[in-house]
Amino acid sequence: MRVRSSTARSLLVVFLLLFIAAPLTACRLGRLRNPREVVYWTTDTSDIGVRAEKAVVRAFEQANPDIHVRLVFIPGGTGNDTMLLTAVRGGTGPDVSRMDRFEISQMAAIGLLEDLKPLIEKHEPHLPDHYLPFAWQETLYKGDPYALPTNTDARALLYNKDMLRAAGVDPTVLDPVHGPPTFETIKRIALKVNHLNTRGSFDRVGFIPWYDQGFPTTWAMAYGARFYNLAACAITPTEPAMQHSLQFTYDWTSIMNWNQVSAFLETFQPDNAPPSQNAFFSGQMAMVAAGNWFLQNIQEYAPGLHYGVTYLPVPYASQAPYTWSGGFSLVMPKGAHNIEDTYRFMRFAAGPEGQRIFTRETSNLPTWNELLSDRSLFPSNNAFFAHLLKFSRSRPPLPVWSALWDELGTAQERVILHEASPERALQAVYQQVQPQLQQYCPLTLTP
Repeated sequence: MRVRSSTARSLLVVFLLLFIAAPLTACRLGRLRNPREVVYWTTDTSDIGVRAEKAVVRAFEQANPDIHVRLVFIPGGTGNDTMLLTAVRGGTGPDVSRMDRFEISQMAAIGLLEDLKPLIEKHEPHLPDHYLPFAWQETLYKGDPYALPTNTDARALLYNKDMLRAAGVDPTVLDPVHGPPTFETIKRIALKVNHLNTRGSFDRVGFIPWYDQGFPTTWAMAYGARFYNLAACAITPTEPAMQHSLQFTYDWTSIMNWNQVSAFLETFQPDNAPPSQNAFFSGQMAMVAAGNWFLQNIQEYAPGLHYGVTYLPVPYASQAPYTWSGGFSLVMPKGAHNIEDTYRFMRFAAGPEGQRIFTRETSNLPTWNELLSDRSLFPSNNAFFAHLLKFSRSRPPLPVWSALWDELGTAQERVILHEASPERALQAVYQQVQPQLQQYCPLTLTP
């Protein structure tokens, strides 16, 4: 115990020294920076993401040899804004950063980002017309743009044809020509696939509704959730659609509980496993709600997988298809030292040149309207995801959406663990997030 404690103290001292030295070093480096250098932070550190980011930067530098882009990969993934906030407040932030669009309004509200309206009006006043309307809407705070959209996505149900056949299920029942499958259909198929080993643990599962893209918002949108009331300046987590969403996952725990699912994932897809170790890829999970980026992962890590893609399941027969879209953007944090060159890079990466490269490398969907008609960008099942955009919604750009997202995830977990009823869990969401929204009232969102 003493050895461990001593080691911990030593590591703490090293960390504190590094923490203190980092801003000083950054300041010294800042004074020595190439005046035509653009520092770009990205959290996309997957193998595929790194390759795509490097390709976009390389193409920009070839087209703009007078500007150098220093690409910095920031660990932590989506939502790692603490480092960015700390750096900007300390005067050591980047010139441009990758940011999930649903965080834009919140980051703009606290003064972290530059308003891009003056630059857009100076260089290309009609730029917003080139983007998908929902993607552009997500970049706005109080009517002004604080980001340029780079990509979008859509969600669908992927299914392993070989696993379904082995369970006695004809895979054609999930062909999208039949429209969206119902929750009940997915449940019947899952029950045929599920298999317990001699120890009473699942070694094959049909479907886990809270896995991957099985978020509370995903299933709430199937029931028509609105998420907020503009006139009342209020979030609406207790609306019927949200309660139905959590009830759906609660009911599924009668098939498999939280502990069983956790044990299954710890066996076949543990935390921090490489992206190639995926229960769907290895034939342990028959169906998964996932996004279009999943296709590139399949091509990379499971090219022999026999799978199909169909619409997300719906609660009612003959219901219209639905999906939802998110995506990333480029923002200019406060204190960017080279605004004109930074904007030139942002405009390239978020424009047709950069988005074409990024789409080909990642299987993401572009937000630049004209690229959606380029069929060469959407081979095979990618075309189905592009087709889904006509049915898609996006999350409303609330200045507290990041907090709301986290609290809804907590509510779903509490319901799955049987710690709270859907109604009680969602009331807690309202009580936690609504006071945070109050400071931004009245809202100026497009309903």
